[in-house]
Amino acid sequence: MGRDVDGTGVQGILEQLRPSVEQWPAITERARDVAVIAGAGSGKTRTLVARYLSLLADDLDPRALVAITFTVKAAREMRNRVRRELSLYLERPDLAEAESARWREIYGRLDAARIGTIHSLCSEILRAHPAEAGVDPEFAVLEEGQANILRAQALDAALAWAAGGAADVAGLFALAGERALRKTLEDMLARKT
Repeated sequence: MGRDVDGTGVQGILEQLRPSVEQWPAITERARDVAVIAGAGSGKTRTLVARYLSLLADDLDPRALVAITFTVKAAREMRNRVRRELSLYLERPDLAEAESARWREIYGRLDAARIGTIHSLCSEILRAHPAEAGVDPEFAVLEEGQANILRAQALDAALAWAAGGAADVAGLFALAGERALRKTLEDMLARKT
């Protein structure tokens, strides 16, 4: 685990977050990756920020770390909290000059940190290796709202095709009706099975 000289390093930067006893294992585990799953308001972001800072204290480069959240809002919150905690730490009057210089240098590299959603991480990987992935390097990630519109259009087209005379499907319309078929197909698409 990272340095701890005269109240600096891991202990120094983490003491301002005041992690609970239950949060320490997620913060300090190094033998494997960690997933933090808990309810709203339980301290997930604080735990992840503390883990991230503790890994930086271990001299890992911000580009060597990947912090993935489910939403853009959560990723933005985590990035802002990492910055805020580092800023607070750098304001400490008792911080040794060498330690201050080290953390200022890390702070300057935070813009390149991989703190984001799974979509942003996958996009970054695909853009870095488009030929290997077989994708156009200028691809765009489909926004959820646009995806819902396209899904509804595809469902409308499929139902129109089926209602237009597909003999093996036409009986379903008579049996269940268009509304029930639409609901069944929407449910199947939502399950993605």
